[in-house]
Amino acid sequence: YQDRISKQAARICQKFRLSAREAEVMEHIVRGKTVVRIAEELVISENTVRTHVRHIYAKLAINSREELLAMIDDETPRG
Repeated sequence: YQDRISKQAARICQKFRLSAREAEVMEHIVRGKTVVRIAEELVISENTVRTHVRHIYAKLAINSREELLAMIDDETPRG
């Protein structure tokens, strides 16, 4: 894994069965990137990014970036 965020994102992706592209988009969201920036980096349209975000939020049963960040934080091992 690249870092802690990558590791935590991978756990969530596996747990909630996100697609590979959804996993990529989710990691970009967690890193604070905008829809425009994600679209540019992944060479996809902004609408496609928004569709992936909707699917991610639905699979995780959340409604916001803040809830996603909290979920990533909850997956961080303590100790």
